[in-house]
Amino acid sequence: MFALLLNGFKRLFMWTIGSLLLLAFNVLHCLITFPIRRQSKWIFRFFLVFVLFLAWLVPSGDKRFDTPAAKASLDHGYGLVSWEFENFFDKWFHKAWTVLPWTSTSQEDRKVKLERYLELISELRTARDQLHKVSSSAVVDPSAVDDAQRNFNRLLIERDRIRDFVEEYLEQMITKIMHSPDVNLFSSFVWPPVDFRIGDPPKLLVTSSRHEIVRLEDVLIDPDISVTDMEKIENQLISEDDVSAVVIQTGGLASYPNVVPTTDLKPLLEIAAHEWLHSHLIFYPLGQAYFSGGDIRSVNETLADIFGREVGNRVYSEVTGEPFVPLVRPETASKKRSNDDNHVLDVEKEEFSFNMFMALTRTKTDELLAQGEVEKAEAYMESRRVELLEHNYRIRKINQAYFAFHGTYAESPFAATPIARYLWDLRMQVGSIGELIKLMRPIATYEEFEKLLVQRGVDLSE
Repeated sequence: MFALLLNGFKRLFMWTIGSLLLLAFNVLHCLITFPIRRQSKWIFRFFLVFVLFLAWLVPSGDKRFDTPAAKASLDHGYGLVSWEFENFFDKWFHKAWTVLPWTSTSQEDRKVKLERYLELISELRTARDQLHKVSSSAVVDPSAVDDAQRNFNRLLIERDRIRDFVEEYLEQMITKIMHSPDVNLFSSFVWPPVDFRIGDPPKLLVTSSRHEIVRLEDVLIDPDISVTDMEKIENQLISEDDVSAVVIQTGGLASYPNVVPTTDLKPLLEIAAHEWLHSHLIFYPLGQAYFSGGDIRSVNETLADIFGREVGNRVYSEVTGEPFVPLVRPETASKKRSNDDNHVLDVEKEEFSFNMFMALTRTKTDELLAQGEVEKAEAYMESRRVELLEHNYRIRKINQAYFAFHGTYAESPFAATPIARYLWDLRMQVGSIGELIKLMRPIATYEEFEKLLVQRGVDLSE
């Protein structure tokens, strides 16, 4: 009984503290960021964005079932609302708990927990591999499976026990770097506060037209869905709705708190910064335009990629003491991108180039689809997937939806857009990544983005 009362008190406390803090941040943001004469206008805008977000987050009636992808994945949807309620308030409860005098919250304590977390990453990989090995062997030993599962669960429990401290320490370090002259994004408080949860990001069901590579609809999927169920959903959409579909593992999720995967420190920091930027941009035209899809979505994602790597690397340097290595413009962000089949295999080094292989695959697929050869294009993509197996690249499915998703990230070899080059040209013109973000935030359409490029003297020729 006491436990039930204590849990109830905890939930009530979390709701109260979380709600008050969120309200305080919202009010401070409106009062401090904007002039008094425009206060009402921006309060209204913020309220409208918030309402629209809730409308998207919490479907009503049959809203969530009115699209083919939502209908096909109905039994495997990601519980975003329940996840938000559980993790948002749990994190704020922990923040409130750490202010108590008997709670150990020194930087040294948090560094110790971070070191243990990094050890757990390796142990979790080993435990997961062992569980997969014993559960998929020709002759399954139930006792061995139980032992492997218990070991894996034990490590997960330990991760969950220390992750609040790890998250808070890394959130502080990311905030510190964003205040630094090297990033130059904030002079006062960081909005929204850096807040992420280490866990299992959802999978994403992506659909595309079969006749051209174009991203149509996305649906968040339970991360624990089986391969059999993924194939069932994808096949249903092809047979009943004539659309290409693929279920893909996401690298993170721009919820609040953001979801980042249980991974090594450097990619974790890069993903955390990437997803935080999405949360930041939602208060500006560029982030709000994300839901329009098309090229402006690619601008958002590519900008977040560049920001995430630079900020993540600076934080990694601050945490580990290793020197910061400035980012180098990737080949995929250059004006000249060779898709010649002769470049897939470097004759001198005899090394296979995955990037060039996939760039060529995308180009050839686009050509076939433009000629109306849909089945031929799909057979070609499958043959290329099989060919990749010879080079130890195991991709479950390559189709129009696969390229539609990865093509959103313009730095990838799957993209057929110069957006990455444009953004890198702008990055080279400004003194910091923060200045680039400030330059891009007011952009509401791709046409406005092109006007900015022309004003800044960026070459738009292919």
